[in-house]
Amino acid sequence: MRLGRGDVPFYAQPYLVLRGVPAVRYQDKNALVAETEVRWNLDRRWAVVGFVGTGKAYGRRQSWSEADTVVAGGAGLRYLVARKLHMYAGLDVARGPEETAFYIQVGSAWR
Repeated sequence: MRLGRGDVPFYAQPYLVLRGVPAVRYQDKNALVAETEVRWNLDRRWAVVGFVGTGKAYGRRQSWSEADTVVAGGAGLRYLVARKLHMYAGLDVARGPEETAFYIQVGSAWR
């Protein structure tokens, strides 16, 4: 959850950060996001991932009930580049409400 309080300029207001959703596309006084990712190891080095997330930006321009609920998801392929560090690198394909995006990933927020 990201919150903007007071007189926050438009470029610093919270926005949805989801794979498959363009940055700053959904922005308002408050932004609420939830995302999950699952990984299935194919062998010692290769893995596939699937992810889905949802979010809502609301507060100043739109109330909670008026704001769009955004859903995005996708899949990816990972290769374990450093076993001792548990560091993966790979490629993701994500689909949001408007477009499809490709991401090169190095490392992960998930362990």
